[in-house]
Amino acid sequence: MDPGGDGDRLLSATPLICGSCGARSGPTANFCSGCGARLTPAARPAEYKQVTVLFADVVHSMDIAAVLDIERLRDIMTDVVQRSAAVVQRYGGTVEHTGDGVMALFGAPVALEDHAFRACLAALAIQVEANRLAAEVQSRDGVALRVRVGLNSGRVIAGEIGLGYAATGEPVGLAQRMESAAPRAR
Repeated sequence: MDPGGDGDRLLSATPLICGSCGARSGPTANFCSGCGARLTPAARPAEYKQVTVLFADVVHSMDIAAVLDIERLRDIMTDVVQRSAAVVQRYGGTVEHTGDGVMALFGAPVALEDHAFRACLAALAIQVEANRLAAEVQSRDGVALRVRVGLNSGRVIAGEIGLGYAATGEPVGLAQRMESAAPRAR
């Protein structure tokens, strides 16, 4: 019982600790009371997750870059990434941009019982989208655009890593190797 009615608020009113100087500030503060640094919420803790990792990447992107105007190259790479990201999101995955492709996680941060199945469907749909775009690029630019996709499932540690949510572990590296060894989409 809380006769004053403030107990719940006090229990949830955890002070923030400044990442710069370690000073404690009130739970609603935006800036550190000690050094003035901007306060950010604590990162989600890393946790073990069973996931499927998907990598999709443009084959020989540097060869394409050597042939195309830089603005056109940017348009094509943006289209590849946006189409791939849309497919991944449609199947419940989370997306990270990797330069000329994407890395996706299925099963993190939200657990999915069918993460491997969803990742396989996404991989096939990415290849369909890549083939559509490749036909447009071939017709307009006379360049062969090909995308490879690799998948791997396993246990990773997922959470805030660097600048955002990501996963690390052997399954991530193996999925990337699978992508680099995979045949190009036709």
